[in-house]
Amino acid sequence: MNKSYPIPQHILQDLVEVEKELVKAATRSDGVLAEASLATLKAGGKRLRPVLVLLAGMVGDYDVEKLMPAAVASELIHMASLIHDDILDGASTRRGIPTVNAVWGEQVAIAAGDYLFATAFELLSHTPIRAVEIMVNAAVDLSLGELDQMVTAHVADQSMGDYVQKARRKTAALFAACCQVGSYLSGASEAEVAALTRYGEDLGVAFQIYDDVLDIVGGKQTGKATGVDVRDGTVTVPMLYALETLGRQSELAAIIANVTPSDSEVEAALAMIDQSGAVARAKDTARSYVDTALDSLKVLS
Repeated sequence: MNKSYPIPQHILQDLVEVEKELVKAATRSDGVLAEASLATLKAGGKRLRPVLVLLAGMVGDYDVEKLMPAAVASELIHMASLIHDDILDGASTRRGIPTVNAVWGEQVAIAAGDYLFATAFELLSHTPIRAVEIMVNAAVDLSLGELDQMVTAHVADQSMGDYVQKARRKTAALFAACCQVGSYLSGASEAEVAALTRYGEDLGVAFQIYDDVLDIVGGKQTGKATGVDVRDGTVTVPMLYALETLGRQSELAAIIANVTPSDSEVEAALAMIDQSGAVARAKDTARSYVDTALDSLKVLS
């Protein structure tokens, strides 16, 4: 049976302060950089990474003043990575809102992403060096994950292991870092920090798989465009499962390999993936990662 655990009220209250600090950080600069950064912030988002920092901070001695720089920095790093991802993908919208590169151009977008990264690490400079190291390593993994995705684009012959490596770098590394840094800053034991780090990593993989599913079946219900991964040739878990069923020589494999698929080909690929039963299998795989993540927390009180 699925259980629901509401976020504690004091965390919700502290998230209001996180949001205020994000606005301050995004607008430290003047002119177009501040406009572009603030537009990215206002485009929305779940603030899941700051939530993880704060929740992990409850394992030890919760002190929001100690946790705030890392909580804010985690979202700034995420925002910067989204801006850079949109440049690489040539994306004109995100969550239905024009991207920074679509509005201000690629040069401003690159500068805005760099600015947010730099601001994140300026905030982290006020935390212990170990916290800085944790977030630096996550930022490096983000870059490596994006590079992995670029190199393997439109290559249908990939394994689940290939996928998981990219997901761990591109998404799960920052989840894990948020849990690790939050618990570390709260004075949690080494065993507790290690457990929360594993939790964050597996949760991040599950999150990425669910995001992949939304690319197939999201649409109007979620506000997320569908078919972006198919068009970009990003091989995801639903695609891998569909290819298992349809074969590596199938029409789906040919569409994935096509660098410039037509709209009708993308729609055909989505239909093939959906009809193959791959979406349900992908959801089950994501749930298994959630279960593994929860198992890691058994060492906590």
